[in-house]
Amino acid sequence: MRTVRTILGGPWGAALFATAVLGVTFIDSLKLTEELLFPPFFKHVLLVSLIYSTVALSLNFVAGSIGQVSLGHAAFFGLGAYTSALLTQIWHVTYWPAFLAAGVVAAVVGIPLGVPALRVRGPFLVVVTYGCGEVFKYIALNLDITGGPAGLPGLATPSIVVNFSDLGATGKEAFIVVALALALLLAFLFRRIEGSRVGHAFAAIREDEIAAAAMGVNIAYHKLLAFALSAFFAGLAGSLFAHYLSFVSPDMLSSSESIMMLTMVVVGGTRSIPGAFLGAFLLTVIPELLRAFKDVVGLAFDPWLVLFGLVLIVMMRVRPQGILGADTVFRR
Repeated sequence: MRTVRTILGGPWGAALFATAVLGVTFIDSLKLTEELLFPPFFKHVLLVSLIYSTVALSLNFVAGSIGQVSLGHAAFFGLGAYTSALLTQIWHVTYWPAFLAAGVVAAVVGIPLGVPALRVRGPFLVVVTYGCGEVFKYIALNLDITGGPAGLPGLATPSIVVNFSDLGATGKEAFIVVALALALLLAFLFRRIEGSRVGHAFAAIREDEIAAAAMGVNIAYHKLLAFALSAFFAGLAGSLFAHYLSFVSPDMLSSSESIMMLTMVVVGGTRSIPGAFLGAFLLTVIPELLRAFKDVVGLAFDPWLVLFGLVLIVMMRVRPQGILGADTVFRR
């Protein structure tokens, strides 16, 4: 398992993954057949999986690197979406400055939200972050500028010379390239930080906070840095997702979204780059397959709602560190 993680998490794994994604994305542009080899819905699922890969990997800064469980990550995701939506729709800022502003605003908000992590941990931090996430959701639900429960429709489509929706065979190809670039950039940054002095400080805090403080590690600085990095990339992912859908709503800040994001990290594996990608792809693809199965069989309920809890129970019993997580996690 360690060899698999090493290969998948290294440059060769990233190159193979990028090649496969780009091949699937652009093969239809070659027009080798009259019918599309990969229909629009397939590329939609691929794009959403890549965006959530960035979200899961960003959450790993908190849940993996410093070992703090957060149930408010969707707040940063939704905050990034609303920031770029408001900047482009109300103040008519072009998308790319709004995209960067989404990450910056989410990071700035993430710093004070990380303050509770300086005082509480474990289940107490879970409750605090959950409450903070719900606060942002209800703010979005009740403000006129955010569109209230209806959200903000008709968001501008990103463009680089040409509008993204006009590129490729399905109009999703440019979004996939940007989502892939963002995910790989974060993976590279995560790997570099992991082997740096900051990464070693994160590991010290995760393993024994009291011992880390005794050795001179600035606990407050590194915890807030982890929350800020996590929020920044979640905000970027939220911005890209909102402008891909051309719509943002308070549901993007819901606790169910936060739970799903944390589950992606848990299933894929904490502190694992390929694990974050695997968890995001599994928890994006499997629900879609089960919904298709439901329609074919004619079930009266969504089977994913049942299997979701079962998956968590099995993972916690069989492999609590996740499919591609470090074998030392939770072994104490």
